Amino acid sequence: MVVADLCLDFATHTVERAGRTLELTPREFRLLAYLMRHPGRVLTKDQILEQVWGDDSDASPGVVELYIHYLRQKVDRASAGPLIRTVRGVGYCLKG
Repeated sequence: MVVADLCLDFATHTVERAGRTLELTPREFRLLAYLMRHPGRVLTKDQILEQVWGDDSDASPGVVELYIHYLRQKVDRASAGPLIRTVRGVGYCLKG
């Protein structure tokens, strides 16, 4: 799966941005994969919780904010331009 200069490989469970390999936790990988499946689309925290954490999780919207922060540190700092956007009051999206 490719969005801009970000490449995610499900078979090898690897992520690269601008040719650099990024080390992600399994949860970060699932979150990034969900964002990449919907490039340009704003996803709410509730949608992200349901798809990445699942229905039987006690996770709160604050956990989504924390993991978005982790991803930004790894994904957006690996290259010149940020890909993960916050849409205030709505959610998050990955620029396409």
